[in-house]
Amino acid sequence: MRLKVAALAYLGDLDEARAELSRLLAIDPKVTIAGYRAYAAHFLAPEVLELQVTGMRLAGMPEK
Repeated sequence: MRLKVAALAYLGDLDEARAELSRLLAIDPKVTIAGYRAYAAHFLAPEVLELQVTGMRLAGMPEK
């Protein structure tokens, strides 16, 4: 779901990105960019991680 949020944001469909983010937050209300960065840093290349984080930030995911 996090990847879908980022992809939709990059595609310019911010309304749908925010809707998907709302669904994600309903499942996991504690999800944040900081938490995702700490988790994903172990298995994603830094440039891929930054792309995903930027997309999730565009959609309005909480920072902390």
